[in-house]
Amino acid sequence: MSVDMSPRAITQRLRSASQSTDLRSELRLTGKIDMSPSGVARRLREVEQLRRTCLALGRLRRVPDRAR
Repeated sequence: MSVDMSPRAITQRLRSASQSTDLRSELRLTGKIDMSPSGVARRLREVEQLRRTCLALGRLRRVPDRAR
């Protein structure tokens, strides 16, 4: 895949992105990470769940391909 990196194409992509984004100052913090105790705890629980899933997947035996 090739992306046009000409100045004109870059300018067009930037204009398109800025038109689809609400840049009002009162909304600036809506994209920030929730650093409240409950927000941090929620993310830690999610990471722990993903870690357990990865460990379980790593313990699985490879299933032979029966189509051959």
